[in-house]
Amino acid sequence: MNDFPNVNNVEYSFAIIGGGLSATSFLVQLVDKLSDQGAGGYRLAQELSLAVFERGKRFGPGMPHSGENVLDCHITNMCAKDMSVRSDQRDDFHCWLHNRATTLKQKQLPDPATDASYGFFKDCLHYPRSVMGEYLHTRISQAVEAARELGISVTLYPHCEVVELCPQTSGFSLGVANNGNGEFVTCSAAAVLLATGHWAEASRFEHYYPSPWPAQRLRDRIPPGVQVGILGSSLSAIEVALTLSSEGEFVRNRDGTLRYHGAGKARQMTFYSRNGLLPVVRGRITKRRNRFLTRERIYQLIDENPKAVSLSALFSLLNQELCDAYGYLPDWHQLVSGSDDIPKRLEQQIELARNGDGAAGELVWQTVLTEIFPVVRLLYLNLRLDERERFDRDFNTLFFMHAATQPIINAEKLLALMKAGLVRLVRLGSDYQFDYHPDRKRFEFTYGGEDGETKKDVCCHVVNASGQPRSIDTDPSPLIRHLIKQELVQTVEYQREKDHTYSYKTGSIIVEPETHQVVLPATGKPDPDRLFFAVGAMTRGQMIDASMAHGLATSTCAIADLFIAKLTEQTNSFES
Repeated sequence: MNDFPNVNNVEYSFAIIGGGLSATSFLVQLVDKLSDQGAGGYRLAQELSLAVFERGKRFGPGMPHSGENVLDCHITNMCAKDMSVRSDQRDDFHCWLHNRATTLKQKQLPDPATDASYGFFKDCLHYPRSVMGEYLHTRISQAVEAARELGISVTLYPHCEVVELCPQTSGFSLGVANNGNGEFVTCSAAAVLLATGHWAEASRFEHYYPSPWPAQRLRDRIPPGVQVGILGSSLSAIEVALTLSSEGEFVRNRDGTLRYHGAGKARQMTFYSRNGLLPVVRGRITKRRNRFLTRERIYQLIDENPKAVSLSALFSLLNQELCDAYGYLPDWHQLVSGSDDIPKRLEQQIELARNGDGAAGELVWQTVLTEIFPVVRLLYLNLRLDERERFDRDFNTLFFMHAATQPIINAEKLLALMKAGLVRLVRLGSDYQFDYHPDRKRFEFTYGGEDGETKKDVCCHVVNASGQPRSIDTDPSPLIRHLIKQELVQTVEYQREKDHTYSYKTGSIIVEPETHQVVLPATGKPDPDRLFFAVGAMTRGQMIDASMAHGLATSTCAIADLFIAKLTEQTNSFES
């Protein structure tokens, strides 16, 4: 997996920029599809040459699942059954785990199937992120081997960062920086997939950490006993709290609750959040079928109002569904407002997740939403553009609170840290100030308290755990800066109607939804002469599930289909 041949002036059929989950999913599904075509796929493979460029040294895991970035306490927030790199085999990760059970034990990695610490519900297990990383590394290694057996030339370039991408007569020229020796070389590719994954802003101040990763860096640089401000209260913020308390241990009490035993002087952590809300705790999902908010009804809404679905129509269906399930309409204000007693609310959520609020022990809210998850992307794309902007502004947080839930074990650990006095949550509201004083090397948060008085908190260290920004303007990488400067990507979406044109600056790279081809600012359409794709976090403003494993698998499957179709078309044209 550590090829490093000369890349200078080499021509490739396809270049993948980034070697993480998206690259793995694309390569796996491309090889699967060509193999399934038999002789026809084998014939196409003979003409293919692929290159994968990865800034790090290891292909597959990417930043969130790399053993270099995570600790043993970090687990996947999504269920293992939803973490496949194959869109048509959602249990692929599960199957791999089953077949690798002995190997996992030999590597002394925990098995959630037998360790209750990692999965309260047997149909929703949460494995350590490093195990997911092993799965991804294995799958991309197998895909490379299978591709070569088909006749595809695959070259892997570790420690190589693509910093320039320039259109040329046929395809693209790539400028590549070797992070190992500083050498700069160029190559070319007929088609390009931009799959660089997550990014973090540049560090602005001393003792300011723009990302929760690498976790070990936080542990090494933030000394015990200090006050730590954590920006955000999402899943990433909880990961930071687990990182900075990982020297201690969690012990199960006789009554089943967890308590935290620190090791020496503990860090004091505060989550600073505008809304003061924590992710909902994942509960039991049953096979209860929706009666109103159904996939069929959503398809009907879209057919009747393509690109013009309103939020009022959607919320009407949701209200009907919840009234039908509960017998009354839940209090929306209670759902979107924080609580003065955060530990008590979290304790109630853990209990609710364990026992449910439905007839079969399910959590109704989550069960209702889970049924429509497969069509959420299509629904989001078909909201009228101004309604999509309103959704992002007013309801995005509420949606992801229920869509991106936290595992029970993480909620229990967070509650134990709160009860130990090591973590608290501050609701900033919209009127707050965040300042850094370089002379005193400290950060200050100024905000209005619940009693209306102005409060000021002082921290020595701050970690940004507010989640992946949607705007690529915050991505400091040379390649993204180059693409923006050269106007090769568009970050404003337009929707034209008879008497009005809506515009929405999402900040993300705009792609054609069906194919993931990058839309050019000059024409508002993909380049007709070149194949240029983008997936993942950089498309989040348009693809609501862009950072979720199954969303990535769905996207890369579509790209593989189009690429094979183009290859077939070219081959048939040449032969005729």
